[in-house]
Amino acid sequence: MKKAIYYLIPFVFTLFLGLNFTSCSDDDHPALDVSGETKILSFKVDGTEGAIDETGNTITVMLPQTADLTKLTPQIETSPGATVTPQGGAEIDLSKMTTFRVVNGNLYSDYKVVAAHIIGKFMAFNIGKYKGTIDNEAKTIHIRYPKTEDVTKLIPEFTVTEGAAVSPESGQAVDFSKPVKYTISYMGQTFEYTVTVEKADIKPIGYLGVYNTGDAIDNEDEKAAYSWLVNNMPDVQYISFNDIKNGTVNLDEFAVLWWYTDGSTRSLPTVATESAITTSLKAYYANGGSFFFSSWAVQYAATLGIPKDGKPANNMWGESNSASQVELGDDWGICFTGNESHPVFRGLNTPVGVNNKVYLLGKGIKVKAHNAIWNFVEDWVEYKSAGDWSAASGGVCLGSFHWDDSGKERAVIFEYPKEGTSGATVCIGSEAYDWSVDGTNTLQGNLEQLTTNILNYLSN
Repeated sequence: MKKAIYYLIPFVFTLFLGLNFTSCSDDDHPALDVSGETKILSFKVDGTEGAIDETGNTITVMLPQTADLTKLTPQIETSPGATVTPQGGAEIDLSKMTTFRVVNGNLYSDYKVVAAHIIGKFMAFNIGKYKGTIDNEAKTIHIRYPKTEDVTKLIPEFTVTEGAAVSPESGQAVDFSKPVKYTISYMGQTFEYTVTVEKADIKPIGYLGVYNTGDAIDNEDEKAAYSWLVNNMPDVQYISFNDIKNGTVNLDEFAVLWWYTDGSTRSLPTVATESAITTSLKAYYANGGSFFFSSWAVQYAATLGIPKDGKPANNMWGESNSASQVELGDDWGICFTGNESHPVFRGLNTPVGVNNKVYLLGKGIKVKAHNAIWNFVEDWVEYKSAGDWSAASGGVCLGSFHWDDSGKERAVIFEYPKEGTSGATVCIGSEAYDWSVDGTNTLQGNLEQLTTNILNYLSN
């Protein structure tokens, strides 16, 4: 996109003054040159042409694994008469996003350029409803499968990088009595993964709620999450708080309990705080049961006495927002700098050249944007850093908003790890975690994979 260069503003202002306070001829003032184009027509590295996106003014160059991305020499072709900075033909580090400015006369355009290694990777791998935990760094996939079932003729289904070929192919019966090698071929490169099926005792997942049955859920976000869970995880049971109160459910049968409450008030439902219910849930947790709390439910960790300091999230807002209140001007997600290897972030589709953030909601959709997080940067907060909060609460900040490159200014996803015989708790109160949206969420796959990872992590 063409933009007026910032230094034109004082020039035009000076020209305006001159016309009003002097009697000079128009020939005394140079005309603005807006006739030329400011495009990068070609961007090559070692003969490899970068993919130019004129809509977003981005260029991505995919190179072999052997290429040193910090020492690249691009060859750049621009519009006639234009110049570019940095110039082509000089060595530059393109392992991180770099801005190239194209200038022609009094116009300019900025291009964001990044180089990345060619990577063929698995996006999802499952055997029926049993989801694999994918580690694209270690190139491993792990699946827990019922120990009573035959694993010699299993038929996995998977998705990989678009355009890649895989052997063995998806839908082909495979003997998983021992680890199996899968090979991805993509853009002249090969990537070998080891897939391991572990025979294990698998407990069901419980989905908590105030409704008497799962079919009665009327909150659109909670309903969408529950529907996905039932259709995509192997053994799921809806558990109402009244079931717990009445003693009609044995909580010890469940590997993890997920509560997602996302209504128009941040206050937790009264029934959830009744002593008969909290006593049962505390006993479940002490005996090794785990929790996943999302949206307003992150407060429930404090209700159950899980944080050592006994305190709930300190920054909550957006409860008055309707289902289509906030329209996204860009993608929303999570930055998890320092936690790149944590199991909950494995196998997610991250931006090219980036390994410390993931986007969960796509630009253009409308959402509620509810937030229940820990804030460490405002004047009014008690804990001035994620470290101070962690020391007092026993919690671990797993990630902040996507725009916080430190990943530590706020805790929008956090964990209370296992301690002694107790289970673990993962909380996510980010506005980017929204299941029912107005429009089509192009990043829904990441939302689902993150949730799968959390539930698998807590189930182990």
